[in-house]
Amino acid sequence: MKKYLSLFFIICALPAFCIHADDSLTNIKKNHQITLSYSYNDFPFSYADNGQPIGMAIDICRDVVDQLEKELNIPHIKINWVGEKQSVTLQKVKQHTVDMTCSAITRTHARLKIYNFSVPYFITSTALLSKKSESVQDVSQLRGKTIVAISGDSAIERINKLNRKLDYSLLMVTQPDLASALELLKSKTVKMLATDEVLLAAFKASDPEGYAISHVDLDDMDVYGLMMAKDSVQLTSLVNKSLGEIINSGKYIELYNKWFMSPVPPLQQNLHMPMSKVLQHYVKASAPGATYRALSPE
Repeated sequence: MKKYLSLFFIICALPAFCIHADDSLTNIKKNHQITLSYSYNDFPFSYADNGQPIGMAIDICRDVVDQLEKELNIPHIKINWVGEKQSVTLQKVKQHTVDMTCSAITRTHARLKIYNFSVPYFITSTALLSKKSESVQDVSQLRGKTIVAISGDSAIERINKLNRKLDYSLLMVTQPDLASALELLKSKTVKMLATDEVLLAAFKASDPEGYAISHVDLDDMDVYGLMMAKDSVQLTSLVNKSLGEIINSGKYIELYNKWFMSPVPPLQQNLHMPMSKVLQHYVKASAPGATYRALSPE
């Protein structure tokens, strides 16, 4: 009996066998339209320039829609863009008023209980920003330093864990947002700022000679995915297949270089952020229709 139950669940994982009445794909096929959300400030993934959504996640979503047109044999799928705060977006995805998110939303165990996520389109980690003279190469060099983190950021748990390893020789303070955390760093009230390495690279690009980013072993990894409603099983399956095509065609590397190794609007800043080893391994290991694989470097 268990064998047949297992077979049933395997078959139901395939959209061709198990139809979900609330799957967003039904309306996309019927109306030839898709509603995508974007963020105003997830630079360089999803933000607005002259009132229009741009960023790496936006480009990826446009390419996914192009792939959906081919898969569904639809000449053109109209994209309806909705710019919202993340809290509002989460609710709209639940209500099927947004079919898919195109922003830097982290794929977590808690969210996977409520939403469907695509396979990762980006992998990032926590890093440390400091004045160039304060950069470190090893965890032990952090002893005695004061580090600022952003309230609610995953970096807080990671710094606390590191602090235990260093016999509580660190002092950590928190600020409500990135702007206020940066002010503490610029005023030299703290020695380092801990948060997502992409956010740090964006700030460093404005003063590449004055600041440095340090990567130490914080035993962490965050992955970004395109988020959909929990019952949008068919749409998620096609989105995963489309992402596989984008990665394997070489288009993903082109997009990465466009947003992380070239000048980007509105200020034409270049983040000069080479692809991490973990992300390189993920891109290399992925295949069309690939499942969520282990993301450790070779």
